[in-house]
Amino acid sequence: MKKLTLALVLLLALSACVSPGSVASLPDPSSSAGPESPPEQTPGEPPASPGPSAGVVYGSMEELLALMTLEEKVGQMTQAERQDINKFDIENYFLGSVLSGGGSVPADNSVKGWSDMTDGMAREASRTRLGIPIIYGVDAVHGHNNVAGATVFPHNVALGAIAAGDLANGTRLAEAVGAATAEEMLATGVPWTFSPVLGVPYDIRWGRTYECFGENADLAAAMGAAVIRGLQGGGSVAACMKHYLGEGQTKDGRNQGDATMTDEDIREILPPYIEAINAGALTLMPSFSSVNGVKMHENKALLTDLLKGELGFEGFIVSDWAALTQLSGGSYKNQIANAINAGVDMVMATNGRWNWVEYIKLLKELAGEGTVPMERIDDAVLRILRVKEKLGLFEGVIKTPAETVGSEKHRALAREAATASATLLKNKNDVIGRLSGFEKILVAGEGASDLGMQCGGWTITWQGSHGAITQGTTLLEGIRQYKPDAVFSPDGTADGPCDCAIVVIGEDPYAEGDGDRPYGVELRGQDVAVLNEVYKLDCPVIVILLSGRPMLVAPEIGRWDALVAAWLPGSEGDGVADALFSGFTGKTPFTWPVAMYSGEALFPCGWSS
Repeated sequence: MKKLTLALVLLLALSACVSPGSVASLPDPSSSAGPESPPEQTPGEPPASPGPSAGVVYGSMEELLALMTLEEKVGQMTQAERQDINKFDIENYFLGSVLSGGGSVPADNSVKGWSDMTDGMAREASRTRLGIPIIYGVDAVHGHNNVAGATVFPHNVALGAIAAGDLANGTRLAEAVGAATAEEMLATGVPWTFSPVLGVPYDIRWGRTYECFGENADLAAAMGAAVIRGLQGGGSVAACMKHYLGEGQTKDGRNQGDATMTDEDIREILPPYIEAINAGALTLMPSFSSVNGVKMHENKALLTDLLKGELGFEGFIVSDWAALTQLSGGSYKNQIANAINAGVDMVMATNGRWNWVEYIKLLKELAGEGTVPMERIDDAVLRILRVKEKLGLFEGVIKTPAETVGSEKHRALAREAATASATLLKNKNDVIGRLSGFEKILVAGEGASDLGMQCGGWTITWQGSHGAITQGTTLLEGIRQYKPDAVFSPDGTADGPCDCAIVVIGEDPYAEGDGDRPYGVELRGQDVAVLNEVYKLDCPVIVILLSGRPMLVAPEIGRWDALVAAWLPGSEGDGVADALFSGFTGKTPFTWPVAMYSGEALFPCGWSS
C-alpha cells in the first residue's frame, strides 16, 4: 500500500532527492476544474496516462484525499455496470466502483471466470496515478446467487420464519448464512454485496416482500444486524443496508411508489437501520420510492439530517440502479446535483455507458460552478476511501479457496436453514405425524421437481426462472430420501388409490416490479387444476407452498389436511423434506389474510400449527 506514517511523509519532504513521478511532480490537487476527461477509449487502445507515480506517499485517507484532483474524486464517486465499460476505462476515468446487475455475469460464469474478471479490474485500478482500488459490488442477497454452482440460501422471508419461531436460532443461522455468503464472494474477488434488505412490508402485494424478514420491525432489526455481522465479520466484505426508507409502506404495495408517513410512522420502521448501523454496516442504498412525495434519493432531511446526522452513519451511500434519472430537476445535471447535495456519495450510473461518462462530466461542471460544494464532494470521497481502507482493498481483495463456492459445509448450512424455516400452518388429524407410516405417496405439482421455483428471484438471473438453473436438490429428491417409492405426477393424476398426496404449488420466480400483485396474491390457475385432480383421489392432501409471501389460500384450504409454508428455501430442497418427516420449528413472520381487503386473518403473524 502506498501509505506511510505522517512522520515519514515529512522526512521525505525535507529530502533533497525527488524521484521521477514523485509527489513533487503531481498535478496541483487544489485545481477547481481538474484535468479534462480523457478521450473516449475503445477496447484494445493503450491507456491515455502513464502508470502510478512511484513516490506517492500518504499516512491517512485524509492525506490521500488532499493529493487527489477533482477528476480523481469524481471518479471515486462513480459506479459503472461491468457491461458498460471498455478496457482502460477504470484507468482513464479513475472509476471507484464496478458492479454486476442481476444476472450480469462473465462469459465464463464460474469461480475462475469471476476471479479473472475482478482481478483484471483490480490491476487496471492499480495503474492509476494514485493506485486507488475499485470496489466491486453484486446483489448476493441469498448466497452468491449470480454464480453458477454457488450455494443458494433461503430468502430472507424464510430466515424471518426461523426467527419468528426461535429468535436466538434465527440470528445464529442468519449470521452463519452471512459469513458463508462472504466466503463464497471472496473466492470470486467480490468484496461488496447490496444486502440485506431492511424493509418492513405492510402490504404483501409488494414484489420485494420475500427480500424482507417480516412485518415486525424488531424482528427485522435483529435479523438484519445478524446478517451484517456475518457478512462483515471477516473484515473483507461490506454489507449494504437497503432500501432506505419506507419502501414497504408504499400505497397498494407498489414498487417504487410513494409512502405517506408521519414522523412517528418513520420512527416505527427505523429500528432495523439503527441496529444495522450499530452492527457496523459500511454502506447504504436509498429506496427508489418516495416519502410524502419526495424521492428518497433527493431527500436531504432523511439522508443527511436523519441518517448521517442523528443516527451517526459513517459509511457511504450508493444510489440504486439509474435512480438519479427519476429525480426532479428536469435535466440529468440537476438530478445529479439534487442527489449529491442530498447526501448520495456514490452514483450507480447504469443503463448504458453514456450515463456514467456524462455523470462524470456534469459533476465536474457542478463542482466548478459551486452548485455542488467541494466540501460535499470531499466528504463523499473520504467516506468511500475509508470503507475501502477498512476492507483492506489497498492491499488487494483477500481471496478464499475456489472450493468454498457451493461447498458441502455451506450446503449443509443451507439445508439446516431450509428445515428450520419450514412452517406448518395446518395439520388436521396430525396427518404430518402419520406421514412416515404411509406407503403409497403421490407427489404432485411442478414445484416438487423445479429447482428454480424453490430458489425464486435473484438466482442466476435477476428475475430467476424455472428449471434446473443451478446445482441443488429438489423437494422431490428430498422426499425420496425418506420415501424412495414416492410417485411423481406433475399434473396430479394417478393410477390407483394413494395413502396420501403431497402437492407442491406456489409462485413463479420473480424479482422487484414483476412481482407486484396489485389485485392480490392468488394461487396460480395451473396449481388449482392440479389440486382438482388430486381431490379426486379421496386421500389426505398435504400442500407445500413455495412462495415469497403469504398467499390467498382461503378458497382451497378447507380441502387440505395440512399446509406447509416452505417459503423460498433455496438450492437445498431436502431441508424441507427433513422438516416434513422430522418436525417443524418455523412460524410465519407475516399475517396471512383471508382475503386481500377483508382485514381478517387466516393465520396471524407468529402462527404455527
